[in-house]
Amino acid sequence: MTLARPDARQQLPRTLPPHRGVSRRLQAAAALLLSALVATTGVAGTWAAPLPAGLDAPIRAFGWPADGVPDDPYFGLQTDLGPIGVGAAWTQTTGIVSVVVAVLDTGIDAANPEFAGRLVPGYNALTGVADGPAEFGPTADDAGHGTHVSGTIAAAADNATGIAGIAPNVSIMPVKVLSADGEGDFGGMRDGMNWAIAHGARIITMSLGGTLEPAGVTYLQATFDAAHAAGAIVIAASGNDGGTIDQYPCNFTYVICVGSTTNDGTAVSSFSTRTEALTLVAPGERIASTLPDGGYGYGSGTSMATPHVTGTVALLRSLRPSLTPDEALASLTQSARPLVAGGHNPDSGFGLLQVGAAVELVTGGTPPAASPSASPSASASPSPTLDPNASPSPPANATPDPSLGPVPSPILIVPSVTASSPRNGSRSVVRSVRPRITFSVPMVGISTRTVTMKDLSRGRWVTIRVSYNASTRTATVMPTTRLAANHSYRVTISRVLSANGGTPLSRPFIFTFRTGYR
Repeated sequence: MTLARPDARQQLPRTLPPHRGVSRRLQAAAALLLSALVATTGVAGTWAAPLPAGLDAPIRAFGWPADGVPDDPYFGLQTDLGPIGVGAAWTQTTGIVSVVVAVLDTGIDAANPEFAGRLVPGYNALTGVADGPAEFGPTADDAGHGTHVSGTIAAAADNATGIAGIAPNVSIMPVKVLSADGEGDFGGMRDGMNWAIAHGARIITMSLGGTLEPAGVTYLQATFDAAHAAGAIVIAASGNDGGTIDQYPCNFTYVICVGSTTNDGTAVSSFSTRTEALTLVAPGERIASTLPDGGYGYGSGTSMATPHVTGTVALLRSLRPSLTPDEALASLTQSARPLVAGGHNPDSGFGLLQVGAAVELVTGGTPPAASPSASPSASASPSPTLDPNASPSPPANATPDPSLGPVPSPILIVPSVTASSPRNGSRSVVRSVRPRITFSVPMVGISTRTVTMKDLSRGRWVTIRVSYNASTRTATVMPTTRLAANHSYRVTISRVLSANGGTPLSRPFIFTFRTGYR
């Protein structure tokens, strides 16, 4: 499999020593080990069974910057923030330090002043060594990718230095799951997730991914089920292959899957992976952010789009710490600005991230109109300028009065799938099976346009009919021919709406099963 072209990171001029690791690139091609895995459950960092061999299937960073032509730095170059309405969000909050975002990546430059006072000790899943209370050697960034991602999320604002993160007052927990070459495996990813949740992180972001066999998907889905049950919001990049290859963790259930747009948010990036699991898109081209050794540079890729959504989720949790993963997902999808007509689609999901509108939904207000403007309004935040010393100045009332509890909004009650038959990962399923999906509320829009079935063993779509029983809230998938023996199948449900209120399904629901010989 080949990943997208390595993302070009251009190093911006500065007075500090040049970053020594910026020129590294992802390998253009790699063989992926696709081995069957055994299902398990749990969120704890320890496991009774030995690590299954298939978990060494590789994962790679979905964005990899390289040295380039210098350009002028700092906030004036963050033209990606305007189209997504960051300025409007900053009038409500710039985040709170008690909100912890675990960044599963190549680590972080803990000495960078942009993160001073807001780093939580993390973990190196490659070595099994955790950071000390004030010693971040184990999670030191030897590549630059993790520092770049973290800067977009939480670089300090109004500090006369560099750039501004979307949630500049939240905390970062670095979890190193990728090496200096931007490579790791799903076993390390799983261990990193479990460690982060066990140590208090309830927002997890991963700008990385790879491919898995259905058995591997089933095995690891249990980790994401447990994370969701623990209240963790998980965000991941869709991938950079520009095609329709299903990348994980993006395609796991309960993951907010993020694709990339141009810097101004007007079009989906050519390299952004298309998938039915895509939740929404955010700017991912020419994104200015932090680098090791106190530097700054540009990056492009779904790796750079994903932290825009992560920073937004951190703002939402800052306003409402009790916000559930489903409520956060609903606020993102319902506030997104569609890039094309027709609802959810594999190219852009529900549309372009709108930070201010998502914040308004969570606080119970009326979402502001989405604007294609390339910069925040003057009343919401400073207009970008090419002054290299410029940095944003969040308004004095950016953090809400803690005594004023936000008003819950009924629009955040989202439909979900409560059961599927066969269950995800079932084996030896009879070949005459008619898969069924039960929803939490009555739904509309259920048809062969929104429910699909694929023979994964052959790589072909299955011709089906679909019926829906409103009284039981159950959709039934009816293959027109008997299924093949000992084949893996995947059923996907997306773009369906609740009958009352038109609220979309929390995210595309996907389950797999394997037939037997009967």
